[in-house]
Amino acid sequence: MSVTAKRSLVPSFVFLTGVLMKSGNVYEGTVGGTVEIRCPYLDDHKYTPKYFCRNPCKSAHVLIKSAKTDQVVSDGRYSLIDIVSGRIFTVTIKHLRLTDSGVYYCGIDKWFSDILNKVHLSVHPGNFVFIIICDSLFFFSVSLSDKSSSYEQFSPTSPTVQSKGSTPLDKNSGSSYFCIFYACILR
Repeated sequence: MSVTAKRSLVPSFVFLTGVLMKSGNVYEGTVGGTVEIRCPYLDDHKYTPKYFCRNPCKSAHVLIKSAKTDQVVSDGRYSLIDIVSGRIFTVTIKHLRLTDSGVYYCGIDKWFSDILNKVHLSVHPGNFVFIIICDSLFFFSVSLSDKSSSYEQFSPTSPTVQSKGSTPLDKNSGSSYFCIFYACILR
């Protein structure tokens, strides 16, 4: 820290608006997922109110605040629990969005100057996997005119009707082709 930076901090403590910042951790998540951000603190701050905010961390940027120790507080996609015995409060963000990427702060609401621990959150697009399972169903019929049997099959590679056997089939005779679609996000 330069000499001029030290001098600029002194007035902030005199006017009671100073903030002590610590460099923090980097967290990653995927779109639609959940991230838990752990914010440790010293024993001195066990019963001090905690909060979580987005940069630049003015009062309008506070996303969630603690109410009581050892109780979960939820507000929309955000939840916070202050576990006094572990000297840590945890913020959970659900249903992550790409726009959630950025700088956040774990805050301890102290008189004279809050303590802020910087946290970086990076949200990445999820890897979508689409699985398509297609199969065909067979229809057996017996022609009353020549007593021969036949069947019809829709080919998975070609959706055209293939007739096999001695009797030509009506395309509306009851055979069906089906596909099952699965989609999932890999994290």
